[in-house]
Amino acid sequence: MKRVFRKYEFGSKAAASSKINALGLDDEGNATHSHSIVRLGHIVTTKGTYDEEGNELTPPVLSDSYHVDVLWNGEPDPDWDAQMVWCAPMGVHVFGSSSAIAEWVAECKVQRPDLFPEPTEEEV
Repeated sequence: MKRVFRKYEFGSKAAASSKINALGLDDEGNATHSHSIVRLGHIVTTKGTYDEEGNELTPPVLSDSYHVDVLWNGEPDPDWDAQMVWCAPMGVHVFGSSSAIAEWVAECKVQRPDLFPEPTEEEV
């Protein structure tokens, strides 16, 4: 079966949990679907700075959005499309088979070509 990797962001952890739970839970709260889900939470958008001893100088800045990665067992659920995001590949998290990652990168190039600038003659 085809596995498809996608990234999503939600306004809150509760909104993400609601969407995940809608995929199916049994009476004990266990998933009844076969998709792999990683809750990334509020990811770092700006790294913190630290001195030589590791003391924090400026704290990291976290995103306002709650992030979730899904490795769909089959095609992605279209009800999740409004929360889908396309970001630079190999960011905070990636998983799945090499074919799932290659498909995601190819689709990301279509959706966000600005993330894949053509090299200039100086860079070649």
